[in-house]
Amino acid sequence: MSSLVAGLGTQVAAIAGADPSGHGNPSALTTGAQKEVEAHARQVLATPTMQAAIEKVKQLYAADPVGSTSTGKATIDRAANSIGAAAVMSAIPWSRTSKPVPVWATTAAHDYRGLSMPNSGFGIENPDNVYRYAAFDPQSTYEIHGVRHNPGPVQLNFEMRDGIAGTTAFTPEAGTQVDSLSDDNITFATDGSFTITVSADGRSGTPNHLLIQKDKPSWLIVRDLLNDWATENPVDLEIKRVSGKAAPSDPSTDDLANQAAQILSTIAPYWLKYFNTYIYPQPTNTLAPVRVRPGGRGQSTYGSFDLDDDQAMVITLDPTGFKSMGIQLTDPWAVAYEYRTKTSSLNTTQATPNPDGTYTYVISKNDPGIANWLDPDGHPAGLLSLRWQQSIPGQTTSPNQAVRDLAIVKLSDLPSKLPPGSPTVTPQQRADQQAGRATAYDHRITG
Repeated sequence: MSSLVAGLGTQVAAIAGADPSGHGNPSALTTGAQKEVEAHARQVLATPTMQAAIEKVKQLYAADPVGSTSTGKATIDRAANSIGAAAVMSAIPWSRTSKPVPVWATTAAHDYRGLSMPNSGFGIENPDNVYRYAAFDPQSTYEIHGVRHNPGPVQLNFEMRDGIAGTTAFTPEAGTQVDSLSDDNITFATDGSFTITVSADGRSGTPNHLLIQKDKPSWLIVRDLLNDWATENPVDLEIKRVSGKAAPSDPSTDDLANQAAQILSTIAPYWLKYFNTYIYPQPTNTLAPVRVRPGGRGQSTYGSFDLDDDQAMVITLDPTGFKSMGIQLTDPWAVAYEYRTKTSSLNTTQATPNPDGTYTYVISKNDPGIANWLDPDGHPAGLLSLRWQQSIPGQTTSPNQAVRDLAIVKLSDLPSKLPPGSPTVTPQQRADQQAGRATAYDHRITG
């Protein structure tokens, strides 16, 4: 058995505790279909084909200039294994256009009541998002049935793309958007239920309808944006094929391994080129201008950081009229640093605001005892991503106001560089913060 799968018990987040939910329903993620997919995915990951493909990614990363840096070298294995798992979790739904199920992936390692997978993050995955995927055949029509339980996600977004991100045209959005639906153009029944029709007919922007391509399969990304991890719930989802050609037989484990290896051989160099094109050319310890994202998904910016042990990056952000504002750190290969038990990401529910409504964060290798510390998991370098999502009508302001300040300071000077009254934490309070964070994260799985 591969080291990736054999070591699963030490890699996963052991999720314990009771299973009752606040809304009287089990989690939308712990479905029988999801358990079946993950069980098959573990088999595919263990094949010699996939292990050889992951080894090639490690070699690819090692040959890149980032691979010669201390942090890049130290994180090659975790990043290659993670994007390898992501490729498998893409191959399975891609092969099931005749009987699609929403597959939860691009997420932290987990082991809970039949769900068991290593980390499958890549491409600066957002810890606040629950990502689910499905593929659609152009000659078929479908219905997506869902139920939103209160409190639901801050934003629910369905994005139809021209293929798995990283397998199509090289663009700033890693491919092309075919269509998109968010909360503001989805009609919900009084009980929170909704139906979305999916076909190659119609037009973009039609309420409760998603377009797919006429000539090739399309790829759906569903994002449940959770601001309050401890209470908000991903929506229940089910996909039904209404019409279309007869379903082919399910591919074998070996066939899936070959398909996943092909996907991995495409997306790994694609994303490496992406970050070498759009992020690494800009100066380290800076941010790109804030940009508006397509499909009603708010705005974002990004950058890279590389700090000495005695340095910290101090960033002050303005929510600018958005319900959710998040900042996160990833390794140099764009796989999120540990976020279930560590504060490698913070959103407006998890961070403490300044008196004027802005938020100030500190990034440093070691814990400076500041409440709004972004933890790079013991590494001095990586990528950072900032997102503003779900605008409040009439309250959003210019993207130019979103980043108020960014400075690199000595740790010894940190107290004088922070807003007056910035909260500090003791080691015990930090441990309590981390424990509470893990419990809050688990809610998306336990319900």
